[in-house]
Amino acid sequence: MTQNMRSISPPSPDSVNVPLPTASPSSPRPRSLMESLLVAKMEQAGLACPPGRPLVRTDSADSASSLGSIASNASDICRCDDCLLGIADLYALGPAEENKQRKKPSGWRKLRNIVQWTPFFQIYKKQRYPWVQLAGHQGNFKAGPDQGTILKKLSVKEEKCFKVLMKDVLRPYVPEYKGLVTSDDGECSYIQLQDLLGDFVSPCVMDCKIGVRTYLEEELAKAKEKPKLRKDMYEKMVQIDTQAPTEEEHRLKAVTKPRYMVWRETISSTATLGFRIEGIRKADGTSSKDFKTTKTKEQIIKAFMEFTDTFPHAVPKYIQRLKAIKATLEASDFFSTHEVIGSSLLFVHDRYNANVWLIDFAKTLLLPEEITIDHSSYWKVGNHEDGYLIGINNLISIFVTMLEKQRVCVTPPLTLPDPTEPPEQNEPEKDET
Repeated sequence: MTQNMRSISPPSPDSVNVPLPTASPSSPRPRSLMESLLVAKMEQAGLACPPGRPLVRTDSADSASSLGSIASNASDICRCDDCLLGIADLYALGPAEENKQRKKPSGWRKLRNIVQWTPFFQIYKKQRYPWVQLAGHQGNFKAGPDQGTILKKLSVKEEKCFKVLMKDVLRPYVPEYKGLVTSDDGECSYIQLQDLLGDFVSPCVMDCKIGVRTYLEEELAKAKEKPKLRKDMYEKMVQIDTQAPTEEEHRLKAVTKPRYMVWRETISSTATLGFRIEGIRKADGTSSKDFKTTKTKEQIIKAFMEFTDTFPHAVPKYIQRLKAIKATLEASDFFSTHEVIGSSLLFVHDRYNANVWLIDFAKTLLLPEEITIDHSSYWKVGNHEDGYLIGINNLISIFVTMLEKQRVCVTPPLTLPDPTEPPEQNEPEKDET
């Protein structure tokens, strides 16, 4: 709070009798109940309100009309609640300080601006949560200019995909694309997207990268054209598995990029199940990306069970959504004509709801005209298969397995008997002997 503001506590009903609106000697207009209440507050705080002076606001955006002359007509004085709440500043000052105060923003105006723009009050209007970036380059996301939106650094390929997706049957399963935004300095461009977490309260979030590979064929081809020994990739490899490099690679303390790219997919569930966990963030804010070697179905189930622990309603909702996504993918023109690489499924749930969306299309490319893929076959160099549906099918299978293991049935019966007739009374018991 600014120093100009005076601390005025609201009077209790017992200690202050709010006077009824009475006419001021200098103004024929009677005081409103709000003005009378403010006079009572000032009197309680020891601030004199001369009976001959009208209640005027201390300041506003327009200095010429905000304060007004003390002798100005009462009809020219703004008496909205916001302005009236600033009158204490005026009467707390002596006449010598009054003109000086008129040129300064009032304490209430400053407070009102704080109330209007402080993030707390924006959150109060509608619960909002920052985009949770569980994988990829940090700093790619920032809050959007409009409520319920986020900004992601521009990828021309991804923007092109979103423009097509907004006209495809997949539109309900991807974040809504809202156009391009340029930073104030003009140096960075962003795509504005729907904030998928905006309607959740303390959400749990999981990012699963879908497909049997996460690199483009052209990336691998370029890496093979001029293979270079990479010490940084060797170090990443030995951090995960010291036995992974060959004797020659250990001697050179370096590996080539193609070697590392192919090896990286084999240590996780990407190559075997068609997806891998990139990161998980729980409702309490704790997060983990330690899933590089989470490979077997049993390991995945354990991670998923921890992710949905105490949220049993999420599992059947995830199954329903994944089945809907699969059916829509099979009918999608976008999906049939694109190689979807490095894309993810974003799983989000809270105490009341759960949902899944397709995200990340920076490596999704239009297929060459002579190439067709079914997204269900394993990849070989040149066939452009991504194995996307392999991942979807395995995700559905794993969640179904989890649902069968749940102790409590969270899905109500589809039909209930209609009690049109009362049960028969005094029905003889059957002799089971």
